[in-house]
Amino acid sequence: MDPFLAFLASVIFVSLIIPRIGPFLSLIVSSIVFGLLVGMNGELLGYISTGLSRIFSSLAIVVFSGALLAEYLRSTQSLERIVADLGRLAGKSLLVGGAAGYLISLPVMCSITAYMILQPVVSGLAGKESQNGKRALFMTASCSIISFNLIYASPVMITLSKGLGAQPYDLLMRGIPISLVLFALAYILMKHFFPDIEKAESRVIRAPPKISRSRAWAPLLVPIALILFGGLHEKTRLLADPGMALLLGALLGLALEREKMHELIHVAGRRSGVILLDLCGAGAFGYVVAQSGLSQEIFRLGHFLPALLLPFLVSAALQLAQGSRVVTATVAAEILAGYPLPGVTLALLIASGAFMLSYVTDPYFWLIKSSTGASMKETVIGYTLPLSLLGLAAFALAAISSIL
Repeated sequence: MDPFLAFLASVIFVSLIIPRIGPFLSLIVSSIVFGLLVGMNGELLGYISTGLSRIFSSLAIVVFSGALLAEYLRSTQSLERIVADLGRLAGKSLLVGGAAGYLISLPVMCSITAYMILQPVVSGLAGKESQNGKRALFMTASCSIISFNLIYASPVMITLSKGLGAQPYDLLMRGIPISLVLFALAYILMKHFFPDIEKAESRVIRAPPKISRSRAWAPLLVPIALILFGGLHEKTRLLADPGMALLLGALLGLALEREKMHELIHVAGRRSGVILLDLCGAGAFGYVVAQSGLSQEIFRLGHFLPALLLPFLVSAALQLAQGSRVVTATVAAEILAGYPLPGVTLALLIASGAFMLSYVTDPYFWLIKSSTGASMKETVIGYTLPLSLLGLAAFALAAISSIL
C-alpha cells in the first residue's frame, strides 16, 4: 500500500483504539499494522525495538528525575509556598494559576503531572465550584502546555532538538519569547471566554506554609539555572544536559527530604514507568513510519503548500489523532527529518501544531473536564478552543521569527 494511505489508516486506527487499550499498546499495534500495510517483513520488529530504545535512552533520566521533583513538590508544602510567593507578585488567582502551571511544567517534565499537583492548590485559591475556579484551572492547564510545548528542555523540545538537529540554545532564545507572548494571550482569552464572571477577581489566600522559601524553590530553580547557564563554558557543558540538570535537582530534593527518600523514589519510579512506556510506544511508531518512505511522499505533497505550513499541518493532524504532545513531536520529527527548513524553525512549527485540536483523544481534556466539573461545551470553550488559538498564534510567531 502507498505509505501515505497506510499512514492515514494507521492514524485513524490508533485514534479509535487509544481509549480502549491505552497509548503504549495502541502505538505498538499501530506500528505493526502500518509496517505490514507498507510491506515490511522481518525488519519490522527491529525497527520497533530501535524506536523504543532511542526514546528510552534519550528521556529515561529526564522523565524519572521530573517525576521525583513532582513528588517532592507534592509531598512537601513546596507548592503552597511557591503559589503564595507568586500571589505576592500577581495577587489574582488567574495569573497565579497560569504562572504556576507555566513554571512547574518545566522541571516535572509533564504538563499533566504539573496540573494534577497544582489543581488542589489553584482550586483552593479561586473556589472550585465557582466560574473563577474553572477559569483559573483552564488557565493553569493552558500555561502548563505553553511551556511544555515551547521551552527546552521539556520532552517535546528534547525530542525535536535531537530529531531535527536544532541547537538547544537557539530553541531557548526563540521559544521563550514566543511562550511569554502566548502567556499574555492566554490571559486575555480566558477573560474573554468567560464574560459572565464578576470583574473583581478573588485575591490569593496566603496561609503561611511551614516549609522555608529556599527549600521550596531550590529543587525547582537549580535545573532551570543549570540548563540556562551551564552551556556558557565548555567545562560546565555537562551540567547543561537536561538529564544531568534535572537529576541534580531531584537529588537535591531527596537530600532536603531524607526522611521520605524511599517513598519519593518508589512513587516516582511508578509514575515515570507509565510515562516512559507511552513515550517509547511513540518512538516505535515514529521510527517505523520514518523507515517507510513516507517522508518523501509528504515532501512531494508539500510542493502545493507554503513551506512553513506543511510541518504545522502534519503536527496538528497527529495531535488530533492521538492526543499526546510528545507522541506528536516524536512522530513528526521522524517524518519531517530532512525537510528543507532550519531545524529550529521546523521544531517551533511542529510544537505549534501540537497545540491544535486537543479534544476527545487527548487525556488532558478528560482530566480537566472531571477536575473542574465542567460540561463538554465548557471544556471545549475553556480548553480546546483557547489552546487551538494559541497554536495559531504560535505558528504565526514562529513564521515571523524565522523571517527575522
